[in-house]
Formats: sequence, structure tokens, C-alpha cells
Amino acid sequence: MNLFFLVPIVLIVTFGVGILFKKLGIPSLVGQILSGILLGTQPIKTILFGSESSLLIIDFLAHLAIVFLLFLAGLEIDITKIRETQRESILVSLSSALLTFIFGFSFLMLVFPRYGVLTALVFGVVLMVTSEATNVKVLMDLNSLDTHLGAVMTAAGMVDNIFVIIFLEVLAGIWRGGGVKEIVMLQIQLILFITVSYAFFKIVSNLFRYMERKKSNQTELFSFVVISVMLLVALSEALGLGYLMGAIIGGFILQIAMRGIDGRHRKEIAKVTEVFALGFILPFFFANVGINFDIYSLFSSLDLLVTTTVIAFLGKFLGSIIVNRFTRLTLKQLYYVGWAMNSRGATELVIALAAMQMGLIPLDIYSALIAMSIISTVVFPPILARGINKNPGLMNYEQEVPSLNS
Repeated sequence: MNLFFLVPIVLIVTFGVGILFKKLGIPSLVGQILSGILLGTQPIKTILFGSESSLLIIDFLAHLAIVFLLFLAGLEIDITKIRETQRESILVSLSSALLTFIFGFSFLMLVFPRYGVLTALVFGVVLMVTSEATNVKVLMDLNSLDTHLGAVMTAAGMVDNIFVIIFLEVLAGIWRGGGVKEIVMLQIQLILFITVSYAFFKIVSNLFRYMERKKSNQTELFSFVVISVMLLVALSEALGLGYLMGAIIGGFILQIAMRGIDGRHRKEIAKVTEVFALGFILPFFFANVGINFDIYSLFSSLDLLVTTTVIAFLGKFLGSIIVNRFTRLTLKQLYYVGWAMNSRGATELVIALAAMQMGLIPLDIYSALIAMSIISTVVFPPILARGINKNPGLMNYEQEVPSLNS
């Protein structure tokens, strides 16, 4: 199909279904995900994306969307919140991620050994994902973002996703090489990337201050941000670490580097980046998710879908609750934190699609992960809203941390 017809069709369907779901009280993200799956069904897929050029364009825009989504995640990581809630956030993040990984890896190795160890490892890693972006939106709607428990929910999700991206890129590096020499080289490449990124951070910080003194306008600042991100992504890709690492580290670096410019400009840059990413290129990511999604594989592997959803929820719940002894949070609070950690949102789609494109997971596992992401995104908002209404002090109440010797 002609590109000038394809673009508006994808945008209209994605935003139209998203708005419809929002009016029904369901997160618009769920509607956008389902719109992508709709666009990927036959015969719509053949009509819209039948030509190789259409598929190449959609694939490129989808990769660009992933870069900007992860960049935004890095840009919006609230370092202050991580510091304020570091004990609870890190404990919840590590515990829930580790338990979910163990459940996922063990399940695939015991029930579906034909997939092999590497696929089981990747499956476990992808299940660890938490969408802090979805959590932030839900907490904002409930006026609970600037609360202690709200900070724990978002910060733990941030920590989760940084770990997941690092693990996935390491596994991809092992898959590409496979030997001890390649693993050692991966470590060297990671050290080199960190070193170059630090030097890049120093240069960018100085350039931001120079542009601030010269009173550069918003367009110039945004262009500089985009160039900086793409350079880090290119560097990460060139070093064999993959573009995911460069995108999220790029956001984190630029967030710190932009402290040298006016706060109003920082907010404007973040807002323009968000509008560009979510308002234009994200729908093509959803379309690409749909193109690669096979609904028939879900019916042929219902046991895989059901078990994936069960262990994804169970791992996050148990992982959140078992840290009760070592935090200032009550069991009831940790119960709701467990629901927040289960919310996968678009982040799960990004990681799952990237893993499949790297050849790390097959189509049926990818489809099960997408379906699980939709389920987890739908259930969290109403459950948290009900919890806050029934428990007015839920989001702020703290208890003393018990002594390890008591």
C-alpha cells in the first residue's frame, strides 16, 4: 500500500480504538495494543503490509519507537524517588524479579524442554518486566503518585527494567557468540561503553550549558537531544551490546546532563520527546507487534498462555510479599505493590518484540507474553482504585522496620 495511505490508517485505527477503550474505563494502552493485533490479522495484514517496502518501513519505525520509549524511561527515572525509597524499592524489585525468573525458567525447562536452556533463560528474563510508565499514569489518575507507596511502585519498576535490559543484552551476546571468549569480550565491550558514555556525558553537559548561555530555542535543544540519543544507540549497537542498552542509558545520561539548563527547558524537551514518541511513532510499534503476533498459536498452546500468566502474577506477588520483614511496609501495602509489579504495559511488548527479533524466543512464546501483558495491564488500575477507596491511609502508612535479631 502507498505510504501516504498507510500512515494515516495506522494512526486512525490505533488512536481511535485507544480512545474507545478509555471511554469504556479500560486503559487506552490496551486498546492500542489490540488495534495493533487487529492490523496484523488476515486479510488486513495482506492489504496494508503486503509489500516488502511497507514491512521495512513499519519495522524501522517500530525500532525507532522502541528507542524513544526506552529513552523516555531513562529520561524520566526519578533518582530522588529511588534514593528516598531505596530499601523498599530495591528489595521489592530484586525479590519479585528473581522469583518470577526462577518460576519462568523452571517452567519452560520442565514442561517444554524442547525450547532449550537459552530460550528458557530469556523467557524468565522477559517475565521480570514491570511497566513503571503504566504505573505512573494509573497513580496520577488516582492522585497517588506523590506518596510513599506510589514512589515504591514506580522506583521498583524502574530498577526492574534496567536489570531486564542488561540481562537480555547479555543473553543476546552469549547467543551470538556462545563461547568463553565471546563472554569475556562482552564484558570488555560493556566496560568500553560505560567509559565512552561517561566521556560523552561530560561533553554533552558542557554543550547543554553552552546552549543555555546562547539562549538556544526549544527546537535546537530537542534536535541536540535526538542526535545525542541516536549516537549512544549507534555506539551501543556498534559495540555489540544492542540498541536497547544505548537507548535507556542515553535517557539516564541526558537527564543528568540537562541539569545545567533551565528547569522549564528540561520539561519542554521531555514533553516534546513524549509527544513525538507517543503521538506519532508508537502506533507503528503496535502495528509491528500485531504483524508478529499469531493468535492461532495461543489456541494451540493454551496451556502455555495460562501457565505464563499464572507464574507471571505469582512470581511478582510472592516476591513482593516475602520482603515484608525487611521493609517499613505492611502486608496489605505489599499486596498492592505486587499488583503494581505485575503491570507490564508497553514495556513488556518492547522487550518481548526485541527478544523475538533477536531470535531468542519463538512465535508461540512471544504471543503468550503479549497476551499476558494485555491481561496484566487491564487488571491493575481497578484493583488499586478499589484498594485506595477502601483503605484511605494505604499509600502513606509505614511501620517500623523489624530488627533482624528480633
